[in-house]
Amino acid sequence: MKRFVLSLLAFLVGVALPLPGAFAGQIDLVSRYIWRGFDLLPDNHAAIQPSLTFDFGESGFSLNIWSSFALAQRELFKYSDEIDVTLSYAFKVPEGWGLTAGFTNYGYWFANDFKFNNNISQEVYAMVAKTDLPLSPQLSAYYDFNLGSGLYVTLGGSHELKVNERLSVELGGVIGFNSRQYIDKTGFSNIDFYASVPLTVGKLLLTPSLNVTIPLLDEVNEGMEIWFGFSTVI
Repeated sequence: MKRFVLSLLAFLVGVALPLPGAFAGQIDLVSRYIWRGFDLLPDNHAAIQPSLTFDFGESGFSLNIWSSFALAQRELFKYSDEIDVTLSYAFKVPEGWGLTAGFTNYGYWFANDFKFNNNISQEVYAMVAKTDLPLSPQLSAYYDFNLGSGLYVTLGGSHELKVNERLSVELGGVIGFNSRQYIDKTGFSNIDFYASVPLTVGKLLLTPSLNVTIPLLDEVNEGMEIWFGFSTVI
């Protein structure tokens, strides 16, 4: 299975290399892997999450390969390691608007007794943003039609506070609405807040962040989650 995954990644990169565009790499370290309110590494374990994005020039398309690997108790959590592939398209819209749609294939390739129906899931999504309004509001919808088999919708916004010419703080938040995606209920599921400080060091962009998730459904999470992140853009 590992050989298959490596072959898949090599194929995707090989397809992208001859095409006009640009690569962007990113490595995130998170003290907890919180996703849509869920703690995906139970008991609050850290993870490293590298990703690679290829922008296909002016076509509007981009390809992202994202992964997550637990940093502790590898014997227990190695089967939860994840490699996802997302193809997205950014529509040409009037200034002040943003509209993106895409498809994500979630892959838990290292699971015990791996089977495509049990360890692979697909999701379609769309995002619309109004970037010239206060807080730059963004509405997103995600529909999983395999493992999650449900709808997840978010409404969020962010604001940049300028400290000085070289330093700024980004504050943001989002509220999530879950309609039977990985749970048996429908309702507002979580509220997330974050504060991040982008720092430029040479050619690197380093961004430490503080994140808070407040669960609204016990089926998603029974307690508030607070975790730290550190992102490096290469």
